[in-house]
Amino acid sequence: MKKLLVGAIALALTSGIAIAQDLLPLKIGAAGAVDHAPVFVGVERGIFAEHGLDAEVVMYQSGVDMVNGLLNGAQEVNVMGSVPYLSGLARGFPLVLIGHLHGDPNRDAYSDNQSIIASAGSGIGEGDIDALKGKRIGLPRGTGAEGFLLGVLGAAGVGEGDVELINVPPAELVTALNQGDVDAVAIWQPWGATAVTQVEGAVLVQAGGCPGCYDPGTILTTQSVVADNPETLERLMAAFAESQSWVRANNDAAAEINMRWIQGVELETMALALGSVSLDPRISTYTPEMYQAKTLPFLMGLGRIDEVFDPSDAINTQFLAAAEASNPEAFSDLEPIPAERKAY
Repeated sequence: MKKLLVGAIALALTSGIAIAQDLLPLKIGAAGAVDHAPVFVGVERGIFAEHGLDAEVVMYQSGVDMVNGLLNGAQEVNVMGSVPYLSGLARGFPLVLIGHLHGDPNRDAYSDNQSIIASAGSGIGEGDIDALKGKRIGLPRGTGAEGFLLGVLGAAGVGEGDVELINVPPAELVTALNQGDVDAVAIWQPWGATAVTQVEGAVLVQAGGCPGCYDPGTILTTQSVVADNPETLERLMAAFAESQSWVRANNDAAAEINMRWIQGVELETMALALGSVSLDPRISTYTPEMYQAKTLPFLMGLGRIDEVFDPSDAINTQFLAAAEASNPEAFSDLEPIPAERKAY
């Protein structure tokens, strides 16, 4: 009996080692954004591990820093906004879009996770974009928040030179608004909802609704990772789709998980913010088309890029297609993409 017990323990330990050796290492760049919940859920609920990945999260303040980390090999994958991705492509960075973190493949405009919030003493009212003229607006520069703000301003006939943009990290925006360092902030969730609930008298000037904006979240990697680690990326997209599906079905539980990764946000606010995000990984023909029709011309108008280009060569749908084919259940609650809009 003793020999059998020892043998069983040895077998269990050996099996454990074999399983651990089968896990492919993967580092994912993420930030304190509510829509990054699928990453946090995938780690805490073991979804990545179930798909054969030893996933580690590398946290950043903004997409600009995250792109630098990706290019320097600090991680193999990023989840982030479209603006840093497209700005990087314009500079010749070898970035590849393999899926969407959030978005809507059936819409030609997307800015659902962004908002503008003003302080009570700013004199800015709900929907009063013109009142932002001459005001100090805090936001993390070079991110999707800046793209959203300038898109909203432009639609109202307000130019970038009509406001003062102040670079403030996401987690410090509420403090800046409370202390009067800025008159308004532009930011993604959950920081928009946090500003509304934690700043006394705060005014929600605008949430989403920018017809000229197209800024879905992205799941990014590099050309070298696609070439060298295709199996890792295939496992990632299968796991990611499953994690997104779980978040969509378990909003409150996902918000509780987010609380352990994002500091300074109340649970009720986190759940509210998470419920406003469309976690859909799919890419449709709208992605390259609207990048060219809206996002890139906007960036060129700001002088951030020299010309509009076709980003199609930097979009790879093979891993997303494999995930949808292997686990259609993870996509079953999403609105179908019309045949003429399918990208794979």
